[in-house]
Amino acid sequence: MAPESQEETSIHGLRGLISKTAHKTAVLSSLVAALFGVPATLAHASEMSDINKLMRAGQYAEALTKTDAVLAKHPRDAQLRFTKGLILAEQNRSAEAIAVFTKLTEDFPDLPEPYNNLAVLYAADGQYDKARAALDMAMRTNPTYATALENLGDVYAKLASQAYDKALQIDPGANVPQPKLTLLRSLNGNTTGGTVPRLASAAAAQRDAKAKAEAAAAEQQERNRALAAEKLAQQAAADKAEAEKTAISKATSEKEKAAADKAAAEKAAADKAAADKAATEKAAADRAAAERAKAEKARAEQLAAEQARAQKAAADKAAAEQKQKELQAQKDKEQADKLAREQAARAEKDKAAQAAAEKAQADKLAAAEKAKAEKLAAAEKAKAEKLAAAEKAKADKARADKEKAKAEASAEQDKATVLAALNGWAKAWSDKDVRSYLGHYASDFDTPRGASRKEWAEERRARIEDKGRISVKVSNATVSINGNIATVRYRQIYNSDRLTVDSRKTLIFVKQGNRWLIKQERSGG
Repeated sequence: MAPESQEETSIHGLRGLISKTAHKTAVLSSLVAALFGVPATLAHASEMSDINKLMRAGQYAEALTKTDAVLAKHPRDAQLRFTKGLILAEQNRSAEAIAVFTKLTEDFPDLPEPYNNLAVLYAADGQYDKARAALDMAMRTNPTYATALENLGDVYAKLASQAYDKALQIDPGANVPQPKLTLLRSLNGNTTGGTVPRLASAAAAQRDAKAKAEAAAAEQQERNRALAAEKLAQQAAADKAEAEKTAISKATSEKEKAAADKAAAEKAAADKAAADKAATEKAAADRAAAERAKAEKARAEQLAAEQARAQKAAADKAAAEQKQKELQAQKDKEQADKLAREQAARAEKDKAAQAAAEKAQADKLAAAEKAKAEKLAAAEKAKAEKLAAAEKAKADKARADKEKAKAEASAEQDKATVLAALNGWAKAWSDKDVRSYLGHYASDFDTPRGASRKEWAEERRARIEDKGRISVKVSNATVSINGNIATVRYRQIYNSDRLTVDSRKTLIFVKQGNRWLIKQERSGG
């Protein structure tokens, strides 16, 4: 076959790759989003659908313009960059397509598709050594990548054919057997599947944990697959060494190729079924999470209402008791005043009667009467002072009771404020409102591992903003206050797109001004 015909065949193979992979860009986008945290909005999906329609219609210039416009808004989107490389290759702009796929391998080294497409473009340009190196990199990302294995075999077949051609040029009369295989005509893309471990683990992390027995079975099955993959990689390495040593092409019968195509089709169907099952399980998990969040919110609102009612009842009871004590004190004082007046009146009356009856003896008994009067006055004075002291003691007790009730009401109010601060902190975390979240911490917060406040804040910001979604729920909170220090023990349920943790936590709040801020964080109750 002439070199020009071989190159044309390789380019046609690339076009076959483009048509086969265009319908899979939506799947690639969801996988890349699971690995690298790229959001797949409805608007984004609609734009990708428009680009795919333009490509299927052969309107590659318009498709490229649309892709560049969307990339301006999402420059890190691996799917869009992958699609741009396919469009450039279809327009025979191989150098630009190679640059796009090369940059993708640098930014996303765990994706095999960019390596595979680089191999197609290198092979179309006759650079088979580079094509082989690119396919080796694809195999490193996933030793079970069927398309890369098949393409690698085709590249070795072409290298073997070149070796035969070189031998014929050295000795045209030599009886060198011609290769029995058809020389490389096309390099297929990712049409047979293959599993990238990091993508599989990212998707599996979104599903709920199953029963221990099922987990043990799955772990055993994973070990079996890993062993099979290792054996397949060893076999591929042996085939590569044999191909380089002998420089002959492999022979593949039509029957074996048909069996391989059938196996590839069955694997693609199985992959699609697994993806559909994962989507169904994720939807069920999302619905369950939404119902749990709704129930948690209702419980939190009910608890807040009950606490408010209890605080109001306590305050009303304290006010009623204080009013009753004040009324009783006033009544006791009035009775004491009345008794004093009555006693004084009786004393005056007795004194006047005795003075009239003993008027005749006034001179003789004047001294005695005077002493008796003074003694009686002293006794009355002592009695009045005793009554006054008793009244003062009652008044002091009433004031003390009032101050105690006021202190208890203030403590309940502080507890409510601390609980509000705890819920506000959890909500800011759930909303990924980093500024509000960090604002709930005191300026002298005890950072972990002796880090500075700035280093700790930057680490928390990065970890929060890195998550696709976060849900933080608090329940069973108990508050104890000692002066300006409050200790809160509670149950925390943390849920994100990567992790779910149910644990007991303890927060130490300090009162700074009118706010309660977090001073310490501890795990456990």
